[in-house]
Amino acid sequence: MADSVAAVAVPHLDDGIVSEILHRLPSKDAYRLAAVCRRWRAVLSLPTFLCRHLCPRPLPVLEDGPCAFIVQPRDKVRYTPHLVATDPNGRVAVKLPVPDKYKDHPPPAPPPRPIVRIPRHHPVPARLETARDKSVCRPDDSEDDGAELMVIGSLFDDSDDDVVPTEHLPPPLPPPPVEDYVAFFESTVPMLDVCIVASHSRLLLARTRSRYYVCDPSANRWIVLPPSTIAPVCDANAGIHYEVDASTGMTAFTVVLLLRRRLRRGLVETFSSRTGEWDARELRAEGVARCLGAASPGVHVGTSFYWQNRCSGRVVRYDAARHRASAFREPPLAEKAVARLGRSLGSVDGMGIRLCAFDIRDEKSKCMMPHDDLEGVHGVWFMEDTVATAVRPSWRRVHEAVVEDLSVWYLLSLWGKEKPVDFPGASGDFIVLDVHGQLMRYDLESGNKVQLFSLYRETNRLGALYRRFHAFPFFG
Repeated sequence: MADSVAAVAVPHLDDGIVSEILHRLPSKDAYRLAAVCRRWRAVLSLPTFLCRHLCPRPLPVLEDGPCAFIVQPRDKVRYTPHLVATDPNGRVAVKLPVPDKYKDHPPPAPPPRPIVRIPRHHPVPARLETARDKSVCRPDDSEDDGAELMVIGSLFDDSDDDVVPTEHLPPPLPPPPVEDYVAFFESTVPMLDVCIVASHSRLLLARTRSRYYVCDPSANRWIVLPPSTIAPVCDANAGIHYEVDASTGMTAFTVVLLLRRRLRRGLVETFSSRTGEWDARELRAEGVARCLGAASPGVHVGTSFYWQNRCSGRVVRYDAARHRASAFREPPLAEKAVARLGRSLGSVDGMGIRLCAFDIRDEKSKCMMPHDDLEGVHGVWFMEDTVATAVRPSWRRVHEAVVEDLSVWYLLSLWGKEKPVDFPGASGDFIVLDVHGQLMRYDLESGNKVQLFSLYRETNRLGALYRRFHAFPFFG
């Protein structure tokens, strides 16, 4: 019935005109209009709308480093991420709400003392009683003992000398303009209740408990992807990639999802904005299926997506052009190292993937008692994309540094560990470290460490929320 009414009311509006109107509107208003009829709702899934709505202006693939990175709690939906500037002297002007569960609520204030108006014969007070009754004045002792009390604060309650008429007040100032990315993180993210799972340059891939979203924070735009056979779960390997057509300026993006199934099989599903549909395929490689289960966001380099594995210490690679999946080992431990306590996967300049790791050297590794004289080793490896040349991938070490004065407490609890935090599109001059809730910028050339952000603030308990998190680049 609604479709027939809409067709009679606006017979001259074909799908092209409707798509042109909807893609110019803000995302929230465009999806509100989808309730008009099924025909308009179908327009939101057309390739013309998907490729144009995210980019009201040209959306280039940036080669410069990000101005900030997003700290997203891992495997948690309905929690607003935080933005951390990569420059120690810079700040991101975003006031992100903190969940009430992780706030330090002050004790309740005592109820205010009621103001009591007591008439008296002598309005001039003579002296004050003790400090407890400073707000109450009594008459002089020489006067009548039956004189009534009076509260000082009520002497001027009925005075209208300082009251300014409303018509003489200046008009209120207009609110200052809000940047699009500020409105995205302060309003759009809490409204959608999304969790960021992957990124590529300016675009972010986010999920709720039922849908996937593709977002552009710099323009405060987002689109909803059609439902897929792979539910938005935390164990799915997710990745996103986009390209810009130089002739038309339209943005075409691709979303890839990998999920482990029973009997050592895997399922891969690909969404393309050029077709507006999901394409599901089955992975029969048993070795790859055992490694599925994302420990890091997807990193896109060349024509492939890369993910870390949670347990086996391998990296999963999926070639989107050839629809092939494979797995290879991570770099080996540092010399004389006994364990690897932190690792993170990212990319630099889109030429290859980078893996940062923190290994431990301990001569008393079997001792359960507290002891000192431990060493940590920061290692940075780089691997170029070799899919096109069919060459076996190999890691190349580009940096190694030793951290001394580490100690072990009871039950092998290490104090002083520096976990690396890497992300796609990161700068090649520095890496980010997580040192007991303190995010530090570590310069690879000079070795200097500068604090960027603290997850343990005085006003709330963000450390419990960000005990495990992922990092994503943000280009302002």
